[in-house]
Amino acid sequence: MQLNIQNKTSETVEVQGQTVTIAFAEGVMLSGLLAGCGRNFAKQSSIVEQYMDAELSVKAFPEIARSVANERAERRAYEAKRLQEAREHAERVASYATPSDLEVARRRAKREAREEEMRARGAAIRAANGRSTWNSGE
Repeated sequence: MQLNIQNKTSETVEVQGQTVTIAFAEGVMLSGLLAGCGRNFAKQSSIVEQYMDAELSVKAFPEIARSVANERAERRAYEAKRLQEAREHAERVASYATPSDLEVARRRAKREAREEEMRARGAAIRAANGRSTWNSGE
């Protein structure tokens, strides 16, 4: 059942086009709506969720309110997990993309500079050693 709850003020609220007091909506009307649902939990939770969305009190039915709050928390956690997985997937896919020529040239220059630095360091060690070999035990 889809309720049209709107125009909430401090004293009144409009439900299905009819202006009623908040006390009536939270008490008698909510009780009647939930009684009309019988044991159909899906309908009950739908009504309670609409009341919660409209910021009306559902204290009279704590079990249903608690289960609706738990369902909402599970939905939020599921959505957060889906978004995180989507981000991770996008990062993974982006890493598969072929780099541009400029990126390749930059990486090559960086690698060549690092290799040249290592060669210079090795030459300095060999020069300090007095020989042209790495082995200092001879």
